[in-house]
Amino acid sequence: MFTTGGSVEIWTSHDLLDFYNYEKHVLWVPPPDQPFSADIWAPEFHAIYGRWYAYFAAGDPKHGNKSHRMWVLEGPPSTEPPTSGKWQMAGPIKGMDSRQWAIDGTVITLDNALYFVYSGWPVDRPGCENQQELWIIRLDMPTQASSAPVRICQPHKNWECSGSSGINEGPQWLESPDGNWKAIVYSCAGSWTKEYKMNVLQYMGGDPLDPRSWRKGRPLLQNSRDGKGPFGPGHGTFVNYRGETVAVFHATDNASDGWANRKARVQRVRWTANGPDMGGVVGTLVDEKERWLIPHQS
Repeated sequence: MFTTGGSVEIWTSHDLLDFYNYEKHVLWVPPPDQPFSADIWAPEFHAIYGRWYAYFAAGDPKHGNKSHRMWVLEGPPSTEPPTSGKWQMAGPIKGMDSRQWAIDGTVITLDNALYFVYSGWPVDRPGCENQQELWIIRLDMPTQASSAPVRICQPHKNWECSGSSGINEGPQWLESPDGNWKAIVYSCAGSWTKEYKMNVLQYMGGDPLDPRSWRKGRPLLQNSRDGKGPFGPGHGTFVNYRGETVAVFHATDNASDGWANRKARVQRVRWTANGPDMGGVVGTLVDEKERWLIPHQS
């Protein structure tokens, strides 16, 4: 799934590394002139309690970016492929603060409880549109919140900022195979710049709604300083591919591409005693520690 702007789609392929041969499935197209009709961003789908759900950000065409909120689609039973049945609007998450600008929501499970993590503008500073922070709420059900939002990460580091904008967005869950290391990997700095990167917010145990349960680390993935690219790796997700943990993210070929010419990339995540290692930068190594994911030879 990815941003199309005007619909929610799934593209499917038999192999992660062969998306030249894909099938396109349009799950849902919004009706016109609704609060969720414009600028549909970053959808993702989850199997929760026996049913498929898709979470996405969308805005009101009459009010532009400031109207972005999170919305939920309900799909077929999770015993069936997500492309097999009808999807319908389930609405916003009930109990979530409808006044807060919110994008890039994802669902995580900790200690058998559901939580929703998203990027939002500060609730204590109305009108502050140049700072995006990470927030978390607890869910009773896929479409029902049971707590107030809690801020767990702010762009305090220089490398999380571009000009006057501090950006924390695109949260995704990453967990070691043995379950001993858990974190949210988020994107930071301006997505329109080559300095866009992915950083780690490690879960240290305790109440996920307590900001002290989370510890900010150092960038997991950023562009190389050799000037060769790719540039601005961001908004990644993590999948198991043939027994390996693999990051799927977007980056550009040229330093000046900004939001244009983004392409999906895949790169290995290696596990160490201290957590994940992706070599620090996007791209290939030329020695035996190859980190760029290439097709297995038959």
